[in-house]
Amino acid sequence: MATIFYDKAPVEIQTLGPPVFRETLLASDCSVNFSNSTQPLYSVGRKGPLGQFPAGPRVGDISFNFLTSITGTFQNIKDAGSAARQGNIINYLADAIKRSPNSETSGVIVKCAGVSGVGFLNSYSFNVAANSISSSSASFSLFGSGDALPVSGRLTGIDVGVGAAATANQITSGIVHGRRTTMPPALATSIAAPGTISETATIYGADYSISFNHNPIYKIGQEFPSTTLYTTAAESLNVTEDLFNSGLAFDETAASYTLELKSLVQPAAQGLGYTTNPMKVRVTDAKQISTSATAGLDDIIRTQKTLTAAY
Repeated sequence: MATIFYDKAPVEIQTLGPPVFRETLLASDCSVNFSNSTQPLYSVGRKGPLGQFPAGPRVGDISFNFLTSITGTFQNIKDAGSAARQGNIINYLADAIKRSPNSETSGVIVKCAGVSGVGFLNSYSFNVAANSISSSSASFSLFGSGDALPVSGRLTGIDVGVGAAATANQITSGIVHGRRTTMPPALATSIAAPGTISETATIYGADYSISFNHNPIYKIGQEFPSTTLYTTAAESLNVTEDLFNSGLAFDETAASYTLELKSLVQPAAQGLGYTTNPMKVRVTDAKQISTSATAGLDDIIRTQKTLTAAY
């Protein structure tokens, strides 16, 4: 059995296409799981089980953490009149799935150290804070399809280097950093009342997450699904600031925001400038559902508010 060191275990995502996009992420870890659901059967007149029989299809999942990078230019995501925009492939998938008018999905190929499967994005999250590098996480559910196993391959050392998009050997640059990233002004809490001084909060950080629900469709005579449907998505944005909003609206109003995550790379360096090509995350019709304040020693009073959106 070969011993494989971490530098030979890249995490790669590839769309099935057309068109085909591929990116090797700046992952810090990766976990692959494959499970077989069984049920022991018993009978009167016999001590012990008759055997352990399958009680459900074999399924898998792959999850990993990675540095939030502004890499790759992907088509089919339009924003601010542009036919293409920057962003890592996970952000591309999340944006495309939640805005898709179609229910049937094809999944993407997820690879780690020679083990791969066709996965459906289950969750995606990232954080951004002052003077800090942004990190992200993602998880995929693997159901298999037709006669194809959810997970296949053997652990193998892969020497492809860490790159972006179609090259897969170019050192990825454009890692998101809080130094250049700014939040949309409309996201900051603002309080104004007749006869009082208006106040607008300062935003210190934000945590974003989105989860997707998929429904694999199984038919008699086949273990793995014939198709997998995308049903709903739930999005959450937790914002840290310094103003407490005691007037949460008791109505159906909502607002949309576009987060622009930027790197430290100058505009002239590889075209990944923090002003010209930010990674955009669009949150549509978000509703604030909670607010809280925390006071502690040697720090300012910080507040937290949570906004959610549904797709």
